[in-house]
Amino acid sequence: MADEGNGYQRTLADKVVISGTGLHSGDSAVIVISPADEDSGIVFASNGERINGHAENVTGTLRGTNLGHNGIMFQTVEHLMAALHGMGVDNAQIEVIGSEMPALDGSAKPFVEAICSVGVVKQSKRRRLVRLDEPVWVVGDDCFILAVPAEKLKITYVLSYRHPIIGRQSATFVVTESNFRRNIAPARTFVTYEEVESLMSKRLALGGSLDNAIVIWQDRLSSELRFRNELARHKMLDLIGDLALVGVRLSAEILAVKSGHALNIALARKIAGRLGVRQNALLS
Repeated sequence: MADEGNGYQRTLADKVVISGTGLHSGDSAVIVISPADEDSGIVFASNGERINGHAENVTGTLRGTNLGHNGIMFQTVEHLMAALHGMGVDNAQIEVIGSEMPALDGSAKPFVEAICSVGVVKQSKRRRLVRLDEPVWVVGDDCFILAVPAEKLKITYVLSYRHPIIGRQSATFVVTESNFRRNIAPARTFVTYEEVESLMSKRLALGGSLDNAIVIWQDRLSSELRFRNELARHKMLDLIGDLALVGVRLSAEILAVKSGHALNIALARKIAGRLGVRQNALLS
């Protein structure tokens, strides 16, 4: 794998505060995203503890990606990680009041708008852009992700459900800032009506509502779709957020078929391992 080293690292021009309700906990969720020094990466902080946004620190992938260490947990980080990565933010500190990121409208669009409201600034050090020089893949029971060498990050996601409304759909994009902002970030999370009771019995989706998720019945949707293939685009959004936990800017062509957070993180860890990318779990 070759280190391209193109471009410079970036951080936010000023801090921004975002508040809402946690999707799974149902609790009040407030985050303060602040500028950070070069080579800091994305760091989550709470009560004096700081944890790198890195795949090795993932502690759970059930309906979301959670980071944790020594009893400190940051839940449902994937949409925020995707927004930071998609908008070119390499270094930031996220102070979390509570334990979960705010669900907002179920997409990454509000995070993108918050980032754009303060802007980003170029820093003095070059960012690490890594191009795969060999294929990397992970396989699940009925799903897989394949990443092959390419000059840019291009993702195809294929979604397939035995459901009369969902069925099969796919989405393909080169992940640029403009494509991310317009075509990927607005895609919202979704859940079938049949899944809701099971999720709540597991103490999940306690903050879910028709305002932060698309609910899908056998014959209808809870709201009009923003894109014809919004569900596949949202799965791509999740994948971008999970792969951001590799800790570098990745250049590859990726085909993901029916993958979820567990397989996404398996790929992120496999790539990070091959790159030798490791970051301390607990910074201070």
